[in-house]
Amino acid sequence: MHVTGTRTSGLVVRVWFAVLAGLGAWATAGQAVRAASEGRSLVNFFSYFTIESNVLVVVAAVVIARRARVDGWWQPVYLAGLVGIVITGTVYHLLLAGQQTLQGIEVWYDLVLHTLVPAGSVIGFFLLRPSLGRRAWWFLAWPVAWVAWTLVRGALGDPQFVGPEGEPPLPVPYDFLDAGTAGWGAVVVTLALIAGFAVAIAAGVLTLGRRIGR
Repeated sequence: MHVTGTRTSGLVVRVWFAVLAGLGAWATAGQAVRAASEGRSLVNFFSYFTIESNVLVVVAAVVIARRARVDGWWQPVYLAGLVGIVITGTVYHLLLAGQQTLQGIEVWYDLVLHTLVPAGSVIGFFLLRPSLGRRAWWFLAWPVAWVAWTLVRGALGDPQFVGPEGEPPLPVPYDFLDAGTAGWGAVVVTLALIAGFAVAIAAGVLTLGRRIGR
């Protein structure tokens, strides 16, 4: 299934997602260049859930900006980006905001990646009004793979992620996933809560999309 609107609404959708893609790409690329210039690992950089969510949003937004619809195997890509970016914005503002002091252009990168792209993606959903099929549930493959990669790499390797300001480096991107300090029980509970939140968002997106889809 896919969505196609009138010429006017199609133009609005294309422009909105083009701007969204541009913002996300600018902030992601800028942060990547900055990380590389400071000698930080790009593998670590692209292991952040925030970055991967923004990349998925950018990819899906480029497709939608060209076609004003999302169909086929682009559906799970779109849903992964939307669910991931909503989680990114929510978790950041509830748990992570203020852990590090940002200056200069970093303030703008942070604003785009954690606030503007999440908000723009939600608004974009209501503009696009996609009626997604069951295939969209394949989006779950990405967060499952991300969790496995994060925990296995953290346990077997020495990734050295930047921790909260004044704290030592972490073996995982986020302190609430560090079993060494929080304990495995807390990590499992946190992941279960986030997984439940992700499924709830996806179910809401699919249900609402079918009701308002054109």
